[in-house]
Amino acid sequence: MDDSPIAQLLAAVDEFDVEAAVALFAPDARLLSVDGRRADGSDAVRELLTDLVNVLRSSAHRITALWHEQNVWIAEVEATYELKEDMLKITRPRAFVLYDGPEGFVDLHVYGAHERWLGDRHTNEGEMRLGGRWIPPL
Repeated sequence: MDDSPIAQLLAAVDEFDVEAAVALFAPDARLLSVDGRRADGSDAVRELLTDLVNVLRSSAHRITALWHEQNVWIAEVEATYELKEDMLKITRPRAFVLYDGPEGFVDLHVYGAHERWLGDRHTNEGEMRLGGRWIPPL
């Protein structure tokens, strides 16, 4: 599994090497993150990945299952993150669907279980965030 494109991407993310991760993508690539954010093109992919690593103290991914058919890679992944701000360590299941092309990754979708962005903070006051923005209670 270590030589799969998904393993290469996760290794770069776990090292916080955004440029190495972005280099794997085609210039017009698309990325859909687990919290619903989208990136179109390498600059937007760079921005989304930078946002991710900026809230993390550490990151570790373990591929638990992998499928490959033609230019499509699918992986089940166990992701463990330690957040910078409160040093909270969390482990989440992930599913990666990657479409590879001659110039690099064309499309990557990352799925989880109805999750918010890792940078969103939970409070006891009923605060709600949508797309990283605070939504006042009704």
